[in-house]
Amino acid sequence: MAEPLYIYNITLMLNRAAEKRTFTSNSHASAVVEVLEYISQTHAWVFAYVVMPDHIHILFGRRNKLDDVDNFAGRIKRMINKAFVRRNLAKLRWVDGCTKYDTKLNELRRTRDYILANPVRGRLVDHPEDWPYGGTPNPLPAGA
Repeated sequence: MAEPLYIYNITLMLNRAAEKRTFTSNSHASAVVEVLEYISQTHAWVFAYVVMPDHIHILFGRRNKLDDVDNFAGRIKRMINKAFVRRNLAKLRWVDGCTKYDTKLNELRRTRDYILANPVRGRLVDHPEDWPYGGTPNPLPAGA
């Protein structure tokens, strides 16, 4: 990855006013994981993700800068909804856009670990590796 790397750290939120389902059921969370793993192979280097009950954290990098991060987040949400429909699950209702956090190359390792520890801070598990809906599909780049 000698070319420039554009780093994105985003959170996608379910619309809790309209959406009562959560990602805690295996069928829901596994559909999300399937999409995130696909994205890591086709659209971006996904350095970390974690699927929480009502939101998803994604840390990723791309060679090409995104003109509109919210638009890319919308594509991810649509892909997740399509995965739900393929599994005979109703589409989810999302908060528009996404929450974006500035992350620099030298912060990637710390940010990845912070994201993966989210289920521990949420008191869902005792150790990050105990949470089945998180992952690191792509290795961190040199310098991280």
